[in-house]
Amino acid sequence: MAPDPRLKNWLVRDFFATFDRDTASFRQILHPRVEWFPIEENRSPSRGIDEAMRYRAQWLETWDDHRFIVEEVIEGDRDVVALVHISARGKASGAAVDVRFYAQFRIEDDKIIRIYDHDDRESALAAAELLSE
Repeated sequence: MAPDPRLKNWLVRDFFATFDRDTASFRQILHPRVEWFPIEENRSPSRGIDEAMRYRAQWLETWDDHRFIVEEVIEGDRDVVALVHISARGKASGAAVDVRFYAQFRIEDDKIIRIYDHDDRESALAAAELLSE
């Protein structure tokens, strides 16, 4: 049975809302078998909650003054695609980053089980089987 669309939308938005502020809540929304393919790591996968939490901690150590804005959410039967806008400043370098990317989420057992970051909307929608013919 597919998850309730409201739950999927909430989980995706909560992923970003809790990313830097609430470690326990962030951990709670991840499925034990979560796979994460982050754009910053050339999509090298992290597998399992512990690896996802390590990646999260590493990201937070690198950036300062960061902000996530979920600009668009496109829901399908299995997957959700979110347009994410990140602005941040490097802690050590002071370099400013302003980037948008599409994150594809899969929900299983009311938790996020897969996250794959895409460079563009079309590849994200195609991977999530959300392209209209």
